[in-house]
Amino acid sequence: MRLSDDALAIVMACSYVGLDRRSPLLPLSLKEWNALVGKMGASVLATLLGQTSESLQKGLELTLEEAQRLAALLDRAGAVGFALQQLEEQGIWIVTRADESYPQRLKEKLKSHAPVVLFGAGPLALAERKGVAIVGSRAVSEDDAAGKFTERIAELSARDKLNVVSGGAKGVDIISMRTVLQRDGKAIGVMSDSLAKKILEREARQYVTEERLLLLSPFHPDTGFQVANAMSRNKVIYALADYAVVVSSDFEKGGTWAGATENLRQKYAPLFVRTGDDIPEGNRRLIEKGGLPLELNDPALDDLNLEEFLAQKAAADNLMKKVAEKQADLFAK
Repeated sequence: MRLSDDALAIVMACSYVGLDRRSPLLPLSLKEWNALVGKMGASVLATLLGQTSESLQKGLELTLEEAQRLAALLDRAGAVGFALQQLEEQGIWIVTRADESYPQRLKEKLKSHAPVVLFGAGPLALAERKGVAIVGSRAVSEDDAAGKFTERIAELSARDKLNVVSGGAKGVDIISMRTVLQRDGKAIGVMSDSLAKKILEREARQYVTEERLLLLSPFHPDTGFQVANAMSRNKVIYALADYAVVVSSDFEKGGTWAGATENLRQKYAPLFVRTGDDIPEGNRRLIEKGGLPLELNDPALDDLNLEEFLAQKAAADNLMKKVAEKQADLFAK
């Protein structure tokens, strides 16, 4: 795995690559890295390498403690080199915000909130294809209404050559990804944990080898499950998609609700929500908050591909909102 000096500086400063988890030394958080880059101005990131704590403190106006921590993070080339070799042997690569190959839509939509480091397996080029994020409860099974809805939208995605973007968890995530891949489509799984274990699964390795599955994670491949990480990666799922569909959500709790409401605020992608007689309260409340109700038995899908279908619904909703705003202005006068 060959990294540029800029990328190497980021990996050393912002990741656990080559760092003992028992060490009191912690990598820089996203907020800390953004602040550091702001202080550097037009300076090249690679200039950080090889500096002493004294030069870092003076050049970047850091406290002594901050400078010593940064110097220690950057002074572990041997350990990082060995760790990078191990990751490569596992089939895992790294891309950083300093690399041209970093997904542009993450930079454009998330801006400074885009992960500094991404670990992955599979073809990164899939991140530039159009896609639909399909998210929902872990409790959904293939036999219930939510599961059948998930399968249907994944089948339409495969038919119309759209990525399915999801989180790789049980329930909706796995059903959507497995369905699109079994229909010769393509998928992106944004993992919050255990990327190294995931790529050992026979099915995952097969699709990665066929270049139809991209696995991504903002977290070290050996990281175990943490609720905060699962919540944090939600924005990456939405930002990698052109449209998002919530199949099943609890009300005011759980990762699906948190991710969907964040997406409604930030507008990463137009949000559609499964509607019908038998939907959870979370779905109804998301629609009240601005999510677009979605049914897949609409006959229009016989004549339109899924992207056109969702685009038309989103455009119609925007038009209705503009009309409502104009009417409100008239009444206000």
